Amino acid sequence: MTPEWDVLIIGSGFSGLAMGRQLQRQGRLRFQILEQAERLGGTWRDNRYPGCGCDVPSHLYSLSFAPKIQWQRHYADHGEIWQYLEEVSQPLQPHIRLGACMTEAHYDARENMWTITLQSGEMLTTRILVAGLGPLTRPFIPSIPGLELFKGSTFHSAQWPAQADLQCKRVAVVGTGASAIQIVPAIAAQVAQLTVFQRTAPWVVSKSDHAYGPWAQWCFRSLPGWRWLYRAGLYANRELVGLSFIFPRLMGIAEGMARRSLKREVTDPLLHDQLTPHTPMGCKRIMLSDDYYTALQRPNVTLVTSAIHRVTTDAVVTADGVTHPVEAIIWATGFFHTQTPEHPIITSNWGQTPASTTAWGLTPIAPITLKEMWKTRRAAYNGSVVAGFPNLFLLTGPNSGLGHNSIVFMIEAQVHWVMQALRVMKREGAQSVALRPEVYDRHVLEMEQRSRTTVWKSGCKSWYLDEHGYNSALWPGLSLEFWWRTRRFREQDFILS
Repeated sequence: MTPEWDVLIIGSGFSGLAMGRQLQRQGRLRFQILEQAERLGGTWRDNRYPGCGCDVPSHLYSLSFAPKIQWQRHYADHGEIWQYLEEVSQPLQPHIRLGACMTEAHYDARENMWTITLQSGEMLTTRILVAGLGPLTRPFIPSIPGLELFKGSTFHSAQWPAQADLQCKRVAVVGTGASAIQIVPAIAAQVAQLTVFQRTAPWVVSKSDHAYGPWAQWCFRSLPGWRWLYRAGLYANRELVGLSFIFPRLMGIAEGMARRSLKREVTDPLLHDQLTPHTPMGCKRIMLSDDYYTALQRPNVTLVTSAIHRVTTDAVVTADGVTHPVEAIIWATGFFHTQTPEHPIITSNWGQTPASTTAWGLTPIAPITLKEMWKTRRAAYNGSVVAGFPNLFLLTGPNSGLGHNSIVFMIEAQVHWVMQALRVMKREGAQSVALRPEVYDRHVLEMEQRSRTTVWKSGCKSWYLDEHGYNSALWPGLSLEFWWRTRRFREQDFILS
């Protein structure tokens, strides 16, 4: 049976668009991008809160084969990045299908193809399935007693209402992670009272953001060589920073600079103590901001470090017994970080699973779901392939994230590798490509061993580590090494049918 499509791509964020553009450049036209929403953009479509922006320099946060020349700022804001994605998507419009939510994907080993079921009931068949689902898509809201009684407005940062009105209101921001660091300075001047609830003090370093002036814009526009050197310099600088994540002793230099900056910017002794981190720098996400500490020192802003005990109809009550009257609650509490599907929708009856799955508490059966495969350990070879799931390629899968450089660089490396796999399949006349179980097991062991000495395993709890304490999110090395590994598709690691 010949499938309807050669390649189906799930998701229209950076991953899906990058994959689509490369397929198009290579002349592979039997592909389609499925997007569950009515607009493309992934993370940058969903996150539109005040102050939303990127903490990676804009010239690094773009595809090398589709560079944006006229970035307005060193760190781009939400609107500019979303506009860039719209521009990247233009050549792909005939291949993008909006409002197409996948509810099931099943691999049939007899036919060597995937069958995709949409929410509408429609079924599509494809030889190759590429999933660019993204790891930060499911908002996390803590379960707090009384929350259902609250009569004011309440929403997660990733679900910001289009008509949200916070003017002259008493507002609570719960969390001090990446979104809160941006939201607090953006809304502090317009609200009557802002109460920020902090569980753990984050490490905050200066962003040193700035707009690009006319001269810089002219250089980027007129001198391609300069633009390349500028991007290369940004990349090299970030890679040097990455060494301190792999060798934690080097992080002491950055810690000292951050402590001196905090002491210089926050002179109130109590607030200084509240904002002083007590975890090793880098074991949680390092925050970049030029105005967060300034916003916290406004007369209408209060930092609360006591844990939230319950919520009433019009207030948040903390464990120390203090009642904080509020009219709106903003949950800046992050996401369920997991590449595991929320529901067991991806299944395979290929019938081969890693030998170690028995040790992980699984009984090798067919069919098996990806959710069950990852029950106790999320892993993927090159962040892309899972044993037992032929012809399935993940983008930004397990251990492909970064704490120091641009995820777009990793996405491009993965897309290049997937294209290598497709070329090998075409050359060999293969209808399926499946990772050898023993290779998968070696990769899992390598990721665990290499992660042990990194800063992410230095003792603090973060979304980088899964519920079992394994680093399933970040690549435990420099992105340059990942790039080198994905330059060539190793046929000996796979079974071609």
